Amino acid sequence: MAERLNADARPEKRLFISLLTRDISLVAAFLDLVDNSVNAAVEPVSDRLKTANGYQQVFDDATVQPSVNVYLKLAEASVEVRDNAGGISAATAEQHVFKFGRSAEDADTRDRLSVYGIGLKRAIFKLGRQITIRSDHVEGGFDLKLNVDRWAADTTQPWTFPITRRDPVPPEKCGTTIIVSDLNEEVSRRICDGLFVGQLREAISRTYAFYIAKFVTIYLGDQPVEPMIVDIGANRTSETLEIDGVSCAIAAGIGDPQGGAFRDRSSGWFIFCNGRTVISADKSPLTGWANPGTGLPIFQPKHRPFVGHVFFVSDDPEKLPWTTTKAGINEDSAIWQEAKRHMVVVGRSVISFLDGRYTDEGTEIASADLRQVAQERISVLSSAVSARRSFTPPPVAQSETMRIQYDAKVSDIRKIAQYLRRPGMGGAEVGRHTFLYFLRNEVGEK
Repeated sequence: MAERLNADARPEKRLFISLLTRDISLVAAFLDLVDNSVNAAVEPVSDRLKTANGYQQVFDDATVQPSVNVYLKLAEASVEVRDNAGGISAATAEQHVFKFGRSAEDADTRDRLSVYGIGLKRAIFKLGRQITIRSDHVEGGFDLKLNVDRWAADTTQPWTFPITRRDPVPPEKCGTTIIVSDLNEEVSRRICDGLFVGQLREAISRTYAFYIAKFVTIYLGDQPVEPMIVDIGANRTSETLEIDGVSCAIAAGIGDPQGGAFRDRSSGWFIFCNGRTVISADKSPLTGWANPGTGLPIFQPKHRPFVGHVFFVSDDPEKLPWTTTKAGINEDSAIWQEAKRHMVVVGRSVISFLDGRYTDEGTEIASADLRQVAQERISVLSSAVSARRSFTPPPVAQSETMRIQYDAKVSDIRKIAQYLRRPGMGGAEVGRHTFLYFLRNEVGEK
């Protein structure tokens, strides 16, 4: 009988860290850390956030007020993310938080933004090599001091992180602080390039637009981040569907011009998963564009007034069609594929109207008139919970004029101009004169 052997299949930590962090952007890494704070902030009402209607009811509830502050401080040598949420207990840290991945027993039904159980670890590994975490909790928190290089070189099985228990604290002193120092070279360079902070601020503003000012206040440096929400006109096409335990509300209509003009950054499709913005202003084949046969046309400047919202909600975040970085859509998701088919149908009526504004002579409806077509502005949530409806284009006004165009020999046009003793007349003037001559002398109009 052949000898049976067990081949060594232990994971190599250095390779694991490299693969885990390779495909996540620096902005997405910071957002992963903020997710934990926002998730903790919504935990007290998480049982009400299972449908779009539940989100709307919570946002309309005046008793729900922002109670959590999140602070991000970026420097050349270190970064810090701190909040005053409920903190993490030592027991939770010991048994669940630092696992790479999430088993069924690790799942928390109160989670709305925490999905796969890799976000925190991937984010801190992305940032640097010295990790300090302090978390205070009413049942006793913990401290972590981790040297990533030393941990990666340790081949001890199973993998563990060394934590020490902290004493219990009253609720008003709970919170978590994460400090990463000895930053990776590319991280330090990006933070100091002068552009990154602005990019991060915009990403936070867009990603947590539903949560800022309702559940959390997020500070980047010393300045609070303002939410950026792209509203939609009440005149819209919308429908809702349920797909394998995920509710999906789709709406398409006319957006709101910024500074009197429709901008690229506020047009296209916006995709939300449990209130978190996953995709913004998308105009690519991902959301059905550039496929005239079965989808939507190639996005052109005339389509800038278009705004589409897709609002996914599930009390099981793993069912949502987002990627592990929550910065993209899993295109192979059956839920996404079904939603995308409906998005194309919902969007066509608005696109057809915008296409119809253009003729050989240019735009028939001024941009200012689109505000009347759009009607009053409503929020994404209001659109998501409303009854099914259809976009109503304005009636086509009957024009009192019509352009007359025909070709004539240049020599004949010059003969008429000479006859009229106006040799400088152009073709348009000659045509207008002869038309009026016929109207007066042959038709009898004055």
